[in-house]
Amino acid sequence: MPSKLSQFWQELKRRRVVHVITVYASAAFVIIELISNLAEPLNLPANLQLVAVIILATGFPLAIILSWIFDMTSKGVLRTKPLDKDSEIKEQKVPNAWKVATIISFMIITGLVLLNIIGLNNRAIAGSVKSLVILPFGNYTGDDDMEYFVSGMHSSLIGDMGQLSSLRVLGETSANAYKDADKALTQIARELNVDAALETTVMCLDDSICLQVKLVSGFPEEKQLWVGNFKEQKGEILNLYNRITRQIADEVKIKLKPRDREMLVEVRHRPAALLESVYKGKFYMSLLTREGFELGLKFYNDAIEIDPSDPLPYLGLALGYNNAGHVSGLAVEADRLAVEYALKALSLDSSLSEAHVVIASKALYREWDFTKGEQYLRLALEMNQNNAEAHYHYGWFWMLSDQLEKAVSELEIAVEIDPVNLLYIANLAGLYMWKGHWDKAIEYANMALELNSVYPLSLYVLGASYAGKGMFREAIEAHEKGVAINPSFKHGLGTVYALSGEKERALTIAEELELIQAPWYSWGIAEIYAALGEMDKAIYWIEEAYEKRQDFVPWFKNYIFYEPLKKDARFNEIVNSLDYPQGKF
Repeated sequence: MPSKLSQFWQELKRRRVVHVITVYASAAFVIIELISNLAEPLNLPANLQLVAVIILATGFPLAIILSWIFDMTSKGVLRTKPLDKDSEIKEQKVPNAWKVATIISFMIITGLVLLNIIGLNNRAIAGSVKSLVILPFGNYTGDDDMEYFVSGMHSSLIGDMGQLSSLRVLGETSANAYKDADKALTQIARELNVDAALETTVMCLDDSICLQVKLVSGFPEEKQLWVGNFKEQKGEILNLYNRITRQIADEVKIKLKPRDREMLVEVRHRPAALLESVYKGKFYMSLLTREGFELGLKFYNDAIEIDPSDPLPYLGLALGYNNAGHVSGLAVEADRLAVEYALKALSLDSSLSEAHVVIASKALYREWDFTKGEQYLRLALEMNQNNAEAHYHYGWFWMLSDQLEKAVSELEIAVEIDPVNLLYIANLAGLYMWKGHWDKAIEYANMALELNSVYPLSLYVLGASYAGKGMFREAIEAHEKGVAINPSFKHGLGTVYALSGEKERALTIAEELELIQAPWYSWGIAEIYAALGEMDKAIYWIEEAYEKRQDFVPWFKNYIFYEPLKKDARFNEIVNSLDYPQGKF
C-alpha cells in the first residue's frame, strides 16, 4: 500500500500539475530574459521587468490551482475526475503535447543558462567597475562644423552619468585631455586610475543622431564589456543620455538609489534648435576670449528666446559669467550676473549642481557669507557627488577654521575626480603651503608641473615652499620662471627677496606693484612688507585688500606668511570683523 506522500505525488502527476509547473517556470524565465535583453533596444519602461516578475509570481499559484482542477484532453479542457478511493493510482499515459512542451521547456532553460554563463566573460562582475572615464566622442559624421554639438553631447553625458552616486565619473577636463590621444586604453586607464572607459562614436548627426557606445575595461587587459547602438531624434537626445546611463549602470551592476532611479526615468524633451544654441553657447564661452564670450552670449540668448522656461541657457550664462574674470573688462558685473542667472536656472530646475556651485563660490569669496556658501556646496554635492569643483571650494571652506585635514580631503577628492586638472592639484599643494607643510606642498606642486612644466600657479606654490624652507636659490628660480609667464605672481619673488635679506630688491618689487594699482595686488604687497617686518605698510595694504573685498582676505588669518601680523591689533580687528560660521568646527 503506497504511503500518503507517494499517493499525493502520483496524484500531482495524474492531474498534470508537475508538467504545468515545469512549463510555467520555463515560460516565465523566457519572458523575464526577453524583457531584460530587449528593454534597452526597444526603449521599454525601466520598471517593466519588475512588473513582469510580480505578475508572473502572482499567476504561479493560480496556474497550479487550475491545473489541479482542470485537464487538457482531446475533447478540450475538462474538469479532472476525482480518483476512486477504492482503486489504486495507476500510471497515466502522458499526452504527446505535454511531453513536447516539457522537453522544449528544458531545452530553452538550458540554452538560456548556458548563454548567460558564456556571456559572463564579456560582462562586468558586480563591483569590478567603480570608476570610469567618458572619452571625448569620435566625430565620424564627416562634418567638422558639428564639432560643437559633439562636444556638447560629451559634456552632457558626463554631467548625467556623474549624478550616479555609486560611480566615480571623471571630470571633463581630464577626459578632454585624451582627445585624439594615440594611447592604448589600458594606458589611459592606468594614467587616470579608472576601471573602465566609455568610447562613443557619432555616426550621423542631422535630424537624427546615431551613436555607437562601447564600455571597455582597462585592467588587467583591454576587454569590451558591452556595446550599444542607438538612433534618436535630436530633440530627444537628453532621454538618450538617460538610456545609456541606465544601460551602463546595469552592465556594471551598480545599486541605484531611489533618487538615481527617478532621474533615469525622467522624460526630457527639448527643441533641437534650443540644444543647438546651448551647445554653441558652451563651445564659444569655453574659448575664454572676448570674442568667444560675446558669441556665447548671443547663442544662449537665442536659446532663451526659443524657450524662456528652459533652465539650460540660464545655467550656461551663469557658468559663462562665473568665468568672465578671464575676459578683460567684464569682471565687475560678472559676479552679480553669474548669481542672477544661477538663481534663475535653479528656480526652473533645483537639481542643477553646477548652479549651486556658482552661488556658493560667490558667497565664499565675494560676499564672505560662509554659512550660505557651505549650504550651497552641500546642495551641489547632494545633486552630484562627482562635482569636482564643489569639492575644491569645500576644501577652502574648511581652511577657514584651520582644519587642514578636512580641507586636504576635499581637494584630494577633487583630484581623484579630475586628475589632470592643474588647478586642483596646484591648490592641493597650495593648502599645504598655506600652513607651512613645505615638503608636501613641493610634492604636489611638482606633480602638477609634471603635467605642465609652465603652469604659473604651480611655480608660485613651488617657489613659496622653497622660500619657506630657506632654499632661496631654488625659490627665486621657480618664481622667475612663473613671473615670465604670468607677471601677477611677482609678489612671490618680492617675498623671497625679503626673507633672504635682499631688502632693496624686495622694496623695488613692492613699489612696482603699488604703482600698478591692480585690485588683486594688495594682499601680495602686504605679504612682502610683512616679510620685511614693516608692519604699518603691511597693515595698510591688508586694509586695502579688505576694502576691495579681495578673494582670500578671510583666509589670511591662517596664512603662514602673515604670522608676523597676528601680533598687531589692527590685523586682528579685521579678522574679528568677519562673520565666520559658528558651531561648524
